[in-house]
Amino acid sequence: MKRRRNGAVGREPRSISESLKSVTAGFGSRGRAIDLSDRWFDAVGETIAAHARPERLESGRLTVVVDDPAWATELRYHAARILEALNANPSAVAISELHLRVQPGV
Repeated sequence: MKRRRNGAVGREPRSISESLKSVTAGFGSRGRAIDLSDRWFDAVGETIAAHARPERLESGRLTVVVDDPAWATELRYHAARILEALNANPSAVAISELHLRVQPGV
């Protein structure tokens, strides 16, 4: 261990990205959000993925941002099928709910 300027013993400085990775790894589903992007595309297909993207996964609730209210309606209609596809891998974080948020221009 190296000494810091103030005399305290600690580790060398790390990049922000390294620090964030180590912090988010302990957040359960948030730490695995990167895996979700591939699962999302496979679950919804190219057309829906062009208009909707996963934003946050917290306690089984997936917040999805859509670019138009019509796409929010479409995703609500297909929610059961999407959840089934997202949860097809038993080792993946379970998603129990889709929460849709409209943000034009996404």
